Amino acid sequence: MVASRLMARLRELDWMAAAVELVIVVVGILIALQVSNWNQDRIDRNRAQSYYRRIHADLSVDLKNMDATLAFWRAVSAYGDAAIADGEGKPADETPGWKTLLAWYQASQTMPFVASDAAFGEMRGAGELGLIADEGLRKRLDDYYSLSGVGGQSIIREQYPEYRLQIRGLTPWHVQQYIWSRCFSESSFIAQQFVDCNAPIGAQEASAILRSYRDSPALLNQLRAWMSTLRISEIVLVNDRRDAEQLDAAVTKAMK
Repeated sequence: MVASRLMARLRELDWMAAAVELVIVVVGILIALQVSNWNQDRIDRNRAQSYYRRIHADLSVDLKNMDATLAFWRAVSAYGDAAIADGEGKPADETPGWKTLLAWYQASQTMPFVASDAAFGEMRGAGELGLIADEGLRKRLDDYYSLSGVGGQSIIREQYPEYRLQIRGLTPWHVQQYIWSRCFSESSFIAQQFVDCNAPIGAQEASAILRSYRDSPALLNQLRAWMSTLRISEIVLVNDRRDAEQLDAAVTKAMK
């Protein structure tokens, strides 16, 4: 009896209508999924563009800071060349005095460089590197930011030459105070800069200080080592600048 009633109801069912309804439901689900995917793609594209703009801004800052850093390092190297010439007893264009003393001291200045990686670091930390559709660009950016502090890169981030400590220990405090206030400048808007300054001491005192530099064991060797490190730093940073410039062009192209 139960089986008979069940068969009767199945015969009464409109299979065509049921099939149509099923198709409508399936198509509706597929359309909803596609709309959701389109919306997610739009959100991802917008997020990628936002990251591109921020990375472009970071790279622009890097390029500006690299130029300022390279200019500063080259000025330090020029002071170092003059100090080494004095230490090696090579004839100078003028009698060694305040300018020579200042060269010895200013050769100890440092200006480490650290890349601006806020945007890419945030992107990597959030696990969103996949938003960079170009796999080659993604790898180049990852290499650029990951190499900071590794191998040869470490010398542009960490600059603590022994020479810096030694020369400052040998230079009278009143002379150092004058150098910092009149022969050097730095602010949040302007990178470190050297400033022309007149001699605060007489020739006799300057000569005495220079003798202490020349007579100090290992000071000249430390200066040579520091100048060599600074030269390598310059080579590394010049290469990094080339990479940053090429990356910036690629990121700019990816921006829409």
